[in-house]
Amino acid sequence: MNISRRKWLTRLGVYGSPVAAFGYGSLVEKQWIDINHVTIPLPEAHTNLDGLTVAVMGDFHHDDFGDDRLIGRAVKAINDEHVDLVMLVGDYISTDCSAAESLCEELRHLRPRYGVFGVLGNHDCWSLKPSLLHSLEQAGVRLLINESTEFDDFVVTGLDSHWGGRPSLDRAVKGVTPEKPILMGWHEPDTFDSYHNPNIVLQLSGHTHGGQICAPVIGPILLPQYGKNYPFGYYQKDGRALYVTRGIGTLNIPARFMCQPEVAILTLRS
Repeated sequence: MNISRRKWLTRLGVYGSPVAAFGYGSLVEKQWIDINHVTIPLPEAHTNLDGLTVAVMGDFHHDDFGDDRLIGRAVKAINDEHVDLVMLVGDYISTDCSAAESLCEELRHLRPRYGVFGVLGNHDCWSLKPSLLHSLEQAGVRLLINESTEFDDFVVTGLDSHWGGRPSLDRAVKGVTPEKPILMGWHEPDTFDSYHNPNIVLQLSGHTHGGQICAPVIGPILLPQYGKNYPFGYYQKDGRALYVTRGIGTLNIPARFMCQPEVAILTLRS
């Protein structure tokens, strides 16, 4: 998707020279992690999850200007919060699966109460090799591809990428205890409109990078397919909730503008 020359000139006129804008986006904001605390209201039927904390991180694209130190700082921030579980919402790499090795060297230090869970993003699926799966497994990440893990009070479900894989919600939740609340990872956020299961109290997504490059009033300049309806943040619909993280990495250009890399700390509250 191309941006018109006029739009680029307008935005650069607001923020100064191209060199200054790129320097800020690549040297400052790209390294400036937002530890974003968000309260997620629970439906009355699932108030037993009151106080559960979930850390969400994704869109690493670690072969695309990835930074081990940035990931290490994010991991430390999550551990300092003593969260109950971590959901990694995909796109660990862009095209080179070997880059997951250094990423997973940092992710292996995550220490949530219930574990670290992950789903695949579209880029992961397009370039998938056994080495990526092996790196995640060795780091202690429980990858959920159309499957669920059940705990006493809730279920953690993960779906395959809508764009790059073959997601099946029916297969993913088959056999789980009826009426038990589900926390579901699904890379692409616009899938929020594709189902009506009332037991899915929270969908966790990424994919959009929050736009990565944003502008005042206009907001995200570019959004990908299946990420246009829900760019970032918290959304609610029919008693279900969606949280879309802005992600932590960058794609195509090593810069963020008015769109900090994010580690989301979600607390479920009745």
